[in-house]
Amino acid sequence: MRRRASRGSALTVGLIILTLVTLLGLAGASSAHVERLLAQNEAFRENAASASSAGIEMAIGEILASSDPATVTSVVRGRLPGAEDSFEATLEFSGYETTLPQAPGTALAGAHFDIVSTGRSARNATDRQRARVMWVVAAPDEVTPADCEPLVARHCFQRGELLRLSWQRMPVE
Repeated sequence: MRRRASRGSALTVGLIILTLVTLLGLAGASSAHVERLLAQNEAFRENAASASSAGIEMAIGEILASSDPATVTSVVRGRLPGAEDSFEATLEFSGYETTLPQAPGTALAGAHFDIVSTGRSARNATDRQRARVMWVVAAPDEVTPADCEPLVARHCFQRGELLRLSWQRMPVE
């Protein structure tokens, strides 16, 4: 009689172990699925950041293509080639800096711009970046230039030069 009882307990133990192994397999598959979703979401956030950076670069292109700082387009929109990722960049002309180091006889000023770009990707992934740039242009009014040489060795600004003053990632509203 004992042999029959032990055979039944071996079957029960085997079924319990099989159930535990199945549960562990299901938990592993679920964990792998969550990891895949997290990786996809990170890729979408990176795509949004790339779109936002592209918006800043397109805005800088608009600045350089303009003939006058006051006529620069205030909003630049677009899509990344071969993707559904998009951007919208707003440009704000902040004013002139009139004390640039420059060669004698040139009347140059630095036109300051504030650019805010928002990039969007799939699953509502959004990224916002801000850049501040200065574009060296002919001065609109009388300027007080700072000498480049011989008093102090400084960079002499040239017309058409663009300086990237700052960049930062901003919280998405």
